[in-house]
Amino acid sequence: MWYVIQTLFGEEERTAGMIREQVSSCYVEECFVSKRERMKKFHGSWNKVEEILFRGYVFVISKEPEGLYQELKKVPKLTKMLGREKAFFCPLSEKEEQMIQRIGGKDCKTVLSKIELGEGKQIRVIEGPLKNYVGDVVKVNLHKREVVVRVEFMGKSVDVFMGVEMAEGMNGLGEK
Repeated sequence: MWYVIQTLFGEEERTAGMIREQVSSCYVEECFVSKRERMKKFHGSWNKVEEILFRGYVFVISKEPEGLYQELKKVPKLTKMLGREKAFFCPLSEKEEQMIQRIGGKDCKTVLSKIELGEGKQIRVIEGPLKNYVGDVVKVNLHKREVVVRVEFMGKSVDVFMGVEMAEGMNGLGEK
């Protein structure tokens, strides 16, 4: 089962590293931070950068949540193991796990989606993880080369920022 660990913004990688080092492997099958690629402009040219997809969260796969919970007390700066009820932690639902895997692949890293603009500035996804979420897009920001998708995560609607790049031969206005 997948569990979500809440930590401080900017401390995700450090926390995941501490969990991997300090928590027994019998309680942690895998520990990771979900990431995304996006395009960012530096000195007039677009560059691919990597950022945290779910800021403030670390994911742990475990079959022993009670033992995991006790072992996590060894990790400094750890906020809490999240759940939907006050005194009990819950794994992510199967649907939430699948969503993270669909947008991030087996490495849980969301790659850029290639898009082009159609009539009325409608985006058309050529390839990439955004293809599965076109109907969930709530905002398109071509200036920043990102799209906001609304998904269900931990029982509530969350906006996820996904990076896009224009298909070959297209400029930001959809013109060749």
